[in-house]
Amino acid sequence: MRWTSFKALLFILPIPFGLNVSWAWPWAAAGIFLLLTVEVAHLAHEKSVKQLPSIDLPVAFSKAFPLITLIFVVQIWALAQYLFGISASPFDTQLNVALGFSYLGFFLLCLLLINSRKRAEEVVWVLVFSAAFQAVFGAVMVLTGTEWGFLIQKESYVGKATGTFINRNHLAGYLEMTIAMGIGLLLAQVTEYSGGWRQRLRSFIGVFLSNKVILRLILVIMVIALVMTRSRMGNTAFFASMMATGLLALLIMRNKSLSTTILLGSLLAVDIAIVGTFFGVEEVAERLQNTTTETESRDEVTRDTLQMALDNPLTGTGAGTFTHVYPAFKGADVVTTYIYNNAHNDYAQFAAEFGLPAAGLLLIVTLTCLWWAISAMRQRSSHFYQGLGFGSAMAIIAIGIHSSVDFNLQIPANAYTFILILALAVLARWSPRYI
Repeated sequence: MRWTSFKALLFILPIPFGLNVSWAWPWAAAGIFLLLTVEVAHLAHEKSVKQLPSIDLPVAFSKAFPLITLIFVVQIWALAQYLFGISASPFDTQLNVALGFSYLGFFLLCLLLINSRKRAEEVVWVLVFSAAFQAVFGAVMVLTGTEWGFLIQKESYVGKATGTFINRNHLAGYLEMTIAMGIGLLLAQVTEYSGGWRQRLRSFIGVFLSNKVILRLILVIMVIALVMTRSRMGNTAFFASMMATGLLALLIMRNKSLSTTILLGSLLAVDIAIVGTFFGVEEVAERLQNTTTETESRDEVTRDTLQMALDNPLTGTGAGTFTHVYPAFKGADVVTTYIYNNAHNDYAQFAAEFGLPAAGLLLIVTLTCLWWAISAMRQRSSHFYQGLGFGSAMAIIAIGIHSSVDFNLQIPANAYTFILILALAVLARWSPRYI
């Protein structure tokens, strides 16, 4: 029941506006804390029944304990910003503290519940199906002209795929992470063509009768939707991360087969040639070509946000306070008719709100998980954990690129997904082969 509820939660998380509304994320946080409480109670009960000296924790959980500590320290610091009057907006920081502890709880829950290869594979499939739902829904809304989001008609981004998210860039961020995990799952199921021609033929036919074909078709649909978002950096981050991680895998992956090399080489070519031809990669390219410093104010907002960080380097302005503090730092060259709720640069916003030390701790957590994902490709002999490492590395790189010009990690559904991917990177590196 705990495991089924966890998978259901993963599927539901992005549906209500990506949780980017005040009423949605508290329900998700409550569900996470409830599941975590039930799981801890279950582990304590097992300890009592089996008369163990301590609670039996998964290997990956133990390896990730230093990262858990760093995340905990950051949340305690956000709480201190609220308690000691550091925050420029105590109410918003109070809300951000609750959200931040739910992120920590979700990381713990992932490491406790995903305790086997079978469960890790199931989780990736849930991510793929959840993203496929968003992709199909978003594409159908655009192609039919219906243009609904989550239960209401869209007021913005008409003609662009948004799924049930508010912003097309946030659907793009969700898709680039989940497509990466789907590609990793494809690599984890690589087929070896060995033996005589009859055996090779049987293996080849077997591929078309397996779930690999279904997965590949789903990934094509997801890439179509990604292109249909017309998100410049979303598409750039996806294709750049695929090329970078694919090249890295070819260089360092242990015991890679010919089929693995062919798969990695074909993914980029097929997606660009087929998907781009029929669903408008050229429109994304045109948007990129037409982007200049005169038509965009994101560079200036990032500049001003970095100044916020430099003016409060140690303490920050308070978690969740960007909207209230930014107007005092907004340059005269930023002329807009709307309020900036986020900085369009996650790195700058984390540094400004939390302070440089706390933002640095979060960066250490992310880079450690990225290194472990890459290490899984290089050191694990299991095709499954190599594929899981590939998917995690590609997803982290993709969202890392996208975060330089957007605020995907300020969107709760995408932040939860990113945290899950960090946990999967830990699992890829440290899960024992026999489970």
